[in-house]
Parts: sequence; C-alpha cells; structure tokens
Amino acid sequence: MFRNIPVREARASIHVQPNQADIKGATQEDPSNCAYARCLKRTLEAPNVFVFKSIAYVQTLDEKGNPIMERYNVRKYARDYIVKFDSGEKIEAGGFVFHKPPNSKTLKYKQEHYKYQSPHTGPAPKKTKMIAFPMRSGKGKVHLFGKEDQIKAKM
Repeated sequence: MFRNIPVREARASIHVQPNQADIKGATQEDPSNCAYARCLKRTLEAPNVFVFKSIAYVQTLDEKGNPIMERYNVRKYARDYIVKFDSGEKIEAGGFVFHKPPNSKTLKYKQEHYKYQSPHTGPAPKKTKMIAFPMRSGKGKVHLFGKEDQIKAKM
C-alpha cells in the first residue's frame, strides 16, 4: 500500500521516452522528479511516479477506475541513464522500456522466499557459536561454526 493505494506488479512493459523538457526540468537524486518520472507524469497524467535504480512505481487506474500503483522492473540500460543523470553527466533524450517484473522479483515471491526477518518485524535468526579446536595441520587452529550441539570434537 502507498498512501492507501494498493500496489500490484505491472502486467505489461511500458515505453518511456523522456524529451528535452523532461530532462531540463528534472532534479538529480529525486525519484519523483527525475526525467523518467516527469515523462511518465506527462504522458500518462499520473499523479504519483517514483523511479528508483531498479524499480519504478507508477500510479494509474485499474479496470474499475480505482487508483493503483503499478510496479515495474528497471533494467541495466535504463539504470545507467539514471546513474549518468544523477552524477551530473549531460544526457540526451532517448527511449527506454520499464519491464513487467519477472516472477523472481515480484513482491509475492520475495515475501515467500525471504527467510530472514529484521529485528523490527520478527525474531532474528539464532546466533551461532564459534569454537576453536587446536589441530595439527601446521596452519594454526580450525574454527567451526554452528550450534554447540552440532559441533562435536573427537579427541
């Protein structure tokens, strides 16, 4: 959700072609006022657009006319354009495509497959203990990581 607007994955790719006016009025390091964002606001009459280095969010209307934020994948060639602009390099007008995210980059996939939870959202992973065992390898000690019941030295 973004300001009570649901977010969904884009269902199709979108062509983005910033012109010189978009570039001239753009602000460096501002995801809502970069050349891409200005172009999308102009061409789609989108009230909210946020373009980050790997993901873009565009507010549009769904099939029933309700506002929705669509999430797009920003690929390397478009990302390079953002990085050049943000670093102060002169850029020219050009056309790019924001893509429908592949399954492995969807929010649903990440929620299902991302196992670590931050300390703010749930329990942190159990800490492992390091135990050093002297070994006669000529290279010093061997360090084993894991829980104490998983690490057993045979003497």
